[in-house]
Amino acid sequence: AAAFDHGYTPVSKILDAPYVSPAGVDGTFYKPTNYSGRWYGESTLRRGIELSRNAMTVRLANAMGLEHMSEYGERFGIYDNLPPYESMALGAGETTLWRMVTAYSELVNGGKRIEPTIIDRVQDRDGSTIYRHDERECIDCTVENAEDWATAPPPRLSDPREQIIDPITAYQIVSILEGVVERGTARSSVGDLDWPLAGKTGTTNNQVDTWFVGFSPRITVGVWVGRDLKAPIGKKMTGAKAAQPIWNAFMSAYLDTLDEATRAEDFSIPAGVVFTPVD
Repeated sequence: AAAFDHGYTPVSKILDAPYVSPAGVDGTFYKPTNYSGRWYGESTLRRGIELSRNAMTVRLANAMGLEHMSEYGERFGIYDNLPPYESMALGAGETTLWRMVTAYSELVNGGKRIEPTIIDRVQDRDGSTIYRHDERECIDCTVENAEDWATAPPPRLSDPREQIIDPITAYQIVSILEGVVERGTARSSVGDLDWPLAGKTGTTNNQVDTWFVGFSPRITVGVWVGRDLKAPIGKKMTGAKAAQPIWNAFMSAYLDTLDEATRAEDFSIPAGVVFTPVD
């Protein structure tokens, strides 16, 4: 998202090749690699995200500016303070599933800030609301007589949410994350669900933490699999193998509760987006 706001596009070419940089005063070097252990040359930014190409991501963060990466990580609420280190471009900083699901929800909501909550509303014994998380005002929500509800127009809700990134930038990321499901690291099982879905796998070094966060136009769901004490969960247990099947089972059951028209809803495309084939 930061790259798109600083001159890059989904078809910008990024080199996927060995990358080495000094990592510390002890003479060590930082050398990110791809999970496959292979290199694939120049690829589009879209393809790099779809297939989790690590060296491409670090190169992009450096070319764009690590300070921009840090600022966006904080803007989305994933981190309170994200140091501009190369490894942070690959998610090396610790965060929570709560924060990750919030950030993905902000993308699918057109780049508007989301304030997560566990408690939506509290009522007293008489049914009066004493706490309400939703602070939006409802315009035209009153009528003179109860029978007027039958002919009253639908109420309008105000939208005071902060716009944290451009809606077009948000949609570009949503579109790319659809590609992760259709052609990328999540295609193995999420691709079997024939509805508009998007998401991203994640795996930390040595398969200690595995993630899948994905969404439909209506709901965002995140799954983390790991141990209370940091230790590998198993050989070759990636986000696609450990977390994604749980997400897939939950999402399949949820989608089965919806009618066909609701399931077919697609992601909202903001004004100004132009679809252009690029060879």
